[in-house]
Amino acid sequence: MDVTAVKLLGERVHPATGRVVSYTVCEVMGGTAHVADAEEVAELAWVAHGEILEYVPYGLFEPVQEYLDAALLS
Repeated sequence: MDVTAVKLLGERVHPATGRVVSYTVCEVMGGTAHVADAEEVAELAWVAHGEILEYVPYGLFEPVQEYLDAALLS
């Protein structure tokens, strides 16, 4: 997808992978979502707010969860 970065939500060392991860809010400019690197990402799914924990059972990084709650539940 073609996106424009809007806001950095935060960075952390991911608890499962040990990698430094940046979480950024983006505006979609165009394109189609797809898995570009199967070694990095197993699959792509668009899910409803209430379904997130089915895909991320350990919960989201708190700033990401707060952003999604505000954006999707308001």
